[in-house]
Amino acid sequence: MIFTLFNDFKDKKSLEIKEKIDRIADLDTNILIYGETGVGKDFWVNYLFNISKFKNILNLNCGDVPENLLESEWFGYKKGAFTGANKDYEGKWKKAENGILFLNQIDLLSLNLQSRLLRIIERKKYFPLGANQELDINVRFIFSVDHDIEEKVRNGSFRQDLYYRISSYEIYVPPLRERKEDILPLIFYFAKKRNLKVNLEEKSIELILSYDWKGNIREVENFINNVSILGKELKDEDVYNLLKDSKAFFETYKYSEIKLYELEKEYIHYLLRKYKSKVKVSKILGISRKSLYNKIKKYEKD
Repeated sequence: MIFTLFNDFKDKKSLEIKEKIDRIADLDTNILIYGETGVGKDFWVNYLFNISKFKNILNLNCGDVPENLLESEWFGYKKGAFTGANKDYEGKWKKAENGILFLNQIDLLSLNLQSRLLRIIERKKYFPLGANQELDINVRFIFSVDHDIEEKVRNGSFRQDLYYRISSYEIYVPPLRERKEDILPLIFYFAKKRNLKVNLEEKSIELILSYDWKGNIREVENFINNVSILGKELKDEDVYNLLKDSKAFFETYKYSEIKLYELEKEYIHYLLRKYKSKVKVSKILGISRKSLYNKIKKYEKD
C-alpha cells in the first residue's frame, strides 16, 4: 500500500527526493535525511529499503532509551557485565546485520555517545558491554535529524567529525506546506487505511490544500484517525474542524483561493452548528457578539 502512496505523489519536490533515493538505494553510502518533525523521514527510509537489495531494516530512535541503558540495549552485553546481567544479550544492532540500520534523531545523542558512534561507523566494529573482543557490524547506516544539524555543529552540541562522517549523502524533506500536491494523496492514503470514505466538496478540498499542516504528515494521519473514530466518512464538517480558532482561519485563508466572504460564511455556519452558542462562536472568531449578529443577518439574506 505504501508504494501506491509514493506513486501518487505528484509534487515536484517529492519527485526529486524519489529520484535521489532511486539512484542510491543499493549503495552502502551513509545517508543523512533531515527535515521538520513529521515530514515523513521514516516513510522515505522505508521506501528506500523496499526498493533496495537489503533484506532487513532496523529503525532505532535515539531518544527512546535512557542514555545509561542505551549501550547495553544497542550493543548487547556479556553475562556478568553488570548486576542483573545473568546471561549474554546480543543487543538490537545485531538484528540489522546485512541490512539497514536507521538511527532516527541522531542529534539527541550525548557528545560521549556521538564519540563512540563515530569510531563504530569508521571501523564497523563495536564492543558489547563486558566483552574483551570486538564484534563486526555489517550494515548500511541511515541517520535522521529534525533540526538544523549544522547549527548544532556550530554551537558545539554535535560533533563536527561525526557530522561529516554521516552526511556522505544528504536528503532534505521539505514540510508539507511546501509540497501541496502531496496533501490529497496522503488524505486518501490514510483514509483507505482506516476504511474511511472521502466525501468532500471542492471548497473543502481547497481548504485542505490551503491549511498549513504544521504537524506535517503526522498531523494528516492524526486528523484522519480522529475522523474515523467518530464515523465512516470524511465530510466537509470534519475539514472545517481543522480551523480551531480565528488565527487558524486567517492563516488558511491567506493561502486559499476561496473568497474571504465565502469562507467566512461557511465557517460561521459550521461553528454555529457545532457549538450552538453565539457567545462561544464570537469568542472563537475574536469578534464582538454584535459583529457576529450582523454577519449572521447578512448571510441569512443570501
